[in-house]
Parts: sequence; structure tokens; C-alpha cells
Amino acid sequence: MKKLIVGVAAALTLTTSNAVADGITKRQPPTIIAPQYEPPPAPTWTGFYLGAGVGAGAVIHDFRVFDDDGTIARHDGWGGDGVFGTVIIGYDWQVGASTVFGLFVDYDFTDISKSFSLFNGLITRSVDQDNVWSVGARLGLLTSPSALWYITGGYTQAQFGVSVIDNINGVTLSRDRTFDGWFIGAGIDTRLAASNWFLRLEYRYSEFDSERFLLDDDTGLGHHFEPSVHSARLVLTYKMGGGYGWTMGR
Repeated sequence: MKKLIVGVAAALTLTTSNAVADGITKRQPPTIIAPQYEPPPAPTWTGFYLGAGVGAGAVIHDFRVFDDDGTIARHDGWGGDGVFGTVIIGYDWQVGASTVFGLFVDYDFTDISKSFSLFNGLITRSVDQDNVWSVGARLGLLTSPSALWYITGGYTQAQFGVSVIDNINGVTLSRDRTFDGWFIGAGIDTRLAASNWFLRLEYRYSEFDSERFLLDDDTGLGHHFEPSVHSARLVLTYKMGGGYGWTMGR
């Protein structure tokens, strides 16, 4: 009996040892997978922004003097130039990997003035551009995650202070006039150092409706002028929120 028990125990021990050795031999070594690096997506251009800047402009007037008989004198291309300050508020939508659409409102503080005389000083006239505000849209193409080339256009309104001294009839006129108009332009907007700060350089052409100023009811003497403005502006903006979204080529 004892011999039987010893034999069974020996057989079990031998079987277990072979199984363990077999398992150790057949077990595959663990595989270590190297981490894969994925670059972060580029910041999206979508977001609300505000900013301020400076610019330079040239105001050009198409001007004529008229009476009941017609035009007395005409002076096209007369105007002045100067600098202005501007503030802006807007919102952009990045609607694709490389397309940005935006809406904005800006306000220019300016004091561009010009004076001239007709008929050897018998009529003296001066015009001061006091302020301009505009509401518009822009559509742009991203040539890189940080550079947006765009076109822009919209509605604009300007206030001019007009002063006329008519020494022929002894009439002096001084008043403010509001002109409605439109503008078109183009520019480049650049994200600074992958931050939420942007620097915008833009050219804009604005054209306004014409106005008539009657100086003398009896003779119908008056002035007619139609202003237009060429301007360039450099604006620093800060975009609220933003985050990550589209990447180039997605």
C-alpha cells in the first residue's frame, strides 16, 4: 500500500514539473509598444474679438459751385490727408480648413481737414472729416494656420463739418453733414506667436453720397460735393475664447 501511495505521489510530482517547465518555455515575452506622437491641432479662428489701431487717410472731394443757370465752377479731386485712430469689435467663423468668414463694426476718430478758395478768394471753403463708422463683412483664405488674406466690404457713414464764406453775396455757412456710403477693401490678418493676439493690415476705399448746400435762395447759389476716402489701417486685436479646431489640410 505504501509503495502505491509513493508511486502516485511521484507521478503527480513529475507531471506537474513537466507542465510548469512546458509553460515557461512556451510563454511569449511581453511586447512594449512605443507611444505615438500626434501634433496638437491648430487654434481655430472662430471667436469674438476687439481691438484698436491707427491709420492714415486721404479724403477726395468732387466739388462744384452752381446757381439757377447751372454750374459756375467745378473742382474734382480736391481734398486733404491725415491720420486717425480706430476701434473695432467683431466675430469670426472658421467654416473650413482654410476659410474664415467674419462680421465687424469699427469707429474712426479723425480730424482730416482741407481749405481752398475760388475766384481769387471771393469764395472760401473748408471741410473737416470728424468721424467715420462702418459695419461690414470679410471673407478670407488661410495660407497658413497663422496668416489670413481677406477681402472686405460693407456700409459706412461719415460726418463732415462744412464751412463756406461767400464774400460775393456776404453769406457765411457753417454746419455738420452726415454722409452715407459704402466701402470695399483687402488685407492680411496675422496671429502673433500662436497666441490670441492678431495684427491686421488693411487698405480700404470708401465712397459717399453727394450733398447740396444752398447759400442763396434768390439766386440759387450753392455748393455740391461728393467725398471719397482712401485709407490704410494697422489694428491690434485680441480674440476671446477660441481654442483648437481645424487644421490645415484636414
